[in-house]
Amino acid sequence: MKKILTIIIIALSVFLIYLGFKDKDIYYLSLGDSLANGMNTYGTNDYGYTDYVIDFLKSEGKLDNFVNLAKNNNRSIDIIKEIEENIKITVEGKERTLQNALIKADVVTISIGMNDLFSNITFNNDFGINDLYDKFDEVTADIEKLFKLIRDYCKKEVMYIGIHNYLGEEELNEFFDYANVRMKNIAQNYNIKYIDIYEDFKNIKYFDSANTYFPNKQGYELISQKIIETIKKEIYN
Repeated sequence: MKKILTIIIIALSVFLIYLGFKDKDIYYLSLGDSLANGMNTYGTNDYGYTDYVIDFLKSEGKLDNFVNLAKNNNRSIDIIKEIEENIKITVEGKERTLQNALIKADVVTISIGMNDLFSNITFNNDFGINDLYDKFDEVTADIEKLFKLIRDYCKKEVMYIGIHNYLGEEELNEFFDYANVRMKNIAQNYNIKYIDIYEDFKNIKYFDSANTYFPNKQGYELISQKIIETIKKEIYN
């Protein structure tokens, strides 16, 4: 009898250890725009923050699946449409749906907002700072709808890559101060981690030129480090 109990205890222990390690494997889903694709100053997709995160997970032996659904010109409404229509995607050579990917994902990263904010804007003498605030209010309503929709399916770790001063103009700092705080609060309302790059990206070393739309490799690596820190804190522990 004791021998049987010992065998059962050992078998249960091995099974529980297996489950413990199995649960640490990470299904990573990337949503967003050109920032998620690692676009550089020269308009081509390069090594971005998702690549660095994948490298880290692979080095740790923790990558289960990676699905990249980011598109360079994506706006919030584009991702909302894809989720609502439950588009078909391919995961490990098998056809799945986007809603299924959101349900299964352990980590979702989102970079969205730049195309929303600057689409259909013509900077001229008739366009003032108040118009930019009004446009941002429209954008945040769409992003908030996206956050809610993602949270309808994904109950695990969701991270939003924060706002920075895309235009690099000092006279717009007050607006981007407001935008950064506003987006941080909205993300927190949906239990979404805000990857704050605002102060960091005031340093020109994270850009290859005066064009501050897209960071250089050092900038993308910084974003990835903040994502990795969150993964270690929220998932590994």
